[in-house]
Amino acid sequence: MMRKKLPRCLVVAAVLIWAGIFPGASAAHFQVFWPQVEGCYGKPTEAAKWQYFWGHPYEMIIYDAQPPKFFVKTPQGKKDEVGLKEISLPDQASGKARKAYELEYKPAAPGDYYLCLEAPPYYIAEEKVFWQDFVKEIWHVMAQKGWDKPVGLEVELVPLTRPYGWPAGSVFKAQALFKGKPLKGAPVEIEKFNGFFVPKDKLPKDRLGEDNEPLLTRTLKTDGQGYLTCTLDAPGWWVIAVSVEDGKKTHEGKPTPVEKRGCLWVYVEPTPAPLQK
Repeated sequence: MMRKKLPRCLVVAAVLIWAGIFPGASAAHFQVFWPQVEGCYGKPTEAAKWQYFWGHPYEMIIYDAQPPKFFVKTPQGKKDEVGLKEISLPDQASGKARKAYELEYKPAAPGDYYLCLEAPPYYIAEEKVFWQDFVKEIWHVMAQKGWDKPVGLEVELVPLTRPYGWPAGSVFKAQALFKGKPLKGAPVEIEKFNGFFVPKDKLPKDRLGEDNEPLLTRTLKTDGQGYLTCTLDAPGWWVIAVSVEDGKKTHEGKPTPVEKRGCLWVYVEPTPAPLQK
């Protein structure tokens, strides 16, 4: 049976209302780990500190975060639990104070540590889906040991390119795993964290004057063996996220798909200045 078309004026009005109520609704949400020093390098017994929030990394739009579970995987494969302190962070887009968290960890010895998160499911209304995130971020402590090892997350990106010590413009490669097996043909999203609020009028625009969302949140797919390759073209932190649908969860009495995302935060160095003779 053919659907009766709505009058054009009603369609336009609906679009404008949606845009007004949900600015940037299609922008990607991520779990953001924010080290309180530049980069990802530390020293043994020196306390490393992070702030954590849930929101849009590129624009630094912040929403209330649900309490996550954090732990650190050491270079020796040990799992250290990490405590959280609830804090509030200002969201400049809304003018509201948002629930976030602060955490601290003191690495005992040299090596590569992964700060890991297992988040509760978040219902994403515009997608009509739950997102459940499994996230990790490197912390390098004076010795290159352990960066290429999986940490045992349900969905995980295992780097083949070391996730630190590369300048902007470098090519990055990783393998996606789901329950320990290669995740083939899976969608991947990539987004940069700027670390400051980017208002809508400062976002990159396309030829039509619209927000260039494909440029803000870049996408690709894993190959037949779960590998992905991308170029990270600016210095700072980037999140790479692979997703797979797995099961359902009830929302308002209806079974709703759950997408599980394996996220990896990668630090890209500024390009060094040329040496002078």
